[in-house]
Amino acid sequence: MDLNKIYNVDCGQYMKSLPDACINLVVADPPYGVSRENAFSGYSRGIIRGLDEAWDIFGNEETYLGFTREWLSQVKRILVEHGSIFVWGNYRSIFQVQKCLEETGLHYKGLVVWVKRDAPPNVTCRGYAASTEYVLWYCKSKKGWVFNHDDLKKLNNGKQMRDFWDIQRTMTKREHTRHRTQKKYETAERIVVGHSRKNDIVYIPFAGSGTEIVACIRNRRNWLATETDKQYIDEIILPRICQEGWNNGGETDGLENRRYNEPV
Repeated sequence: MDLNKIYNVDCGQYMKSLPDACINLVVADPPYGVSRENAFSGYSRGIIRGLDEAWDIFGNEETYLGFTREWLSQVKRILVEHGSIFVWGNYRSIFQVQKCLEETGLHYKGLVVWVKRDAPPNVTCRGYAASTEYVLWYCKSKKGWVFNHDDLKKLNNGKQMRDFWDIQRTMTKREHTRHRTQKKYETAERIVVGHSRKNDIVYIPFAGSGTEIVACIRNRRNWLATETDKQYIDEIILPRICQEGWNNGGETDGLENRRYNEPV
């Protein structure tokens, strides 16, 4: 098992290649199933382009649940005895994900709410402006899970970490990428630092913009990642993590020799 590499392959397929009890922490930011193929109208701005990424379009709830069950089916097997999984969702998908997590036999440990005070307005003017995302925490064992209380306290200005994360959505120019569902770095850092130890192995099923990988590199965690979109890997993830001083397979000459691993 080669560590600190990203694989251009479906996460469900990749997890089947991993041995039992080899991963300390899984941090998953899966599709939420909120994309729509057609534009919609807003009262003040006319025709609006919503999220329309092909990887986020499922058609119906049963298709989405089937997709979720499929990628979650291997998680319990690959986690170490006291390992944890964190899964992101929105106000709707998080309940669908929780249903599938319960079916795995993993144990519920908590729900964290990320509050984005600078979230964009609801352009349809027909409902509340969505300003929150959620992350579920499940553990393989009923006791003995990793929770680095003091490290989390340091990340929270010396105060005990709450399950209510008031973190602005706005990113610096250096952090921001063209990935439309990119997570803020601070959210990934809290999960990685709070629920793994140095040199542990963190698996990231949906690498996306590479935020969780950056958190692992900066905090001395080993990592494995998968991403089905080759363009995200080449144009977003590899340049971003190379800026962190990461190199793949001992290469040291930056992006000229960048590599990712082909499907297993």
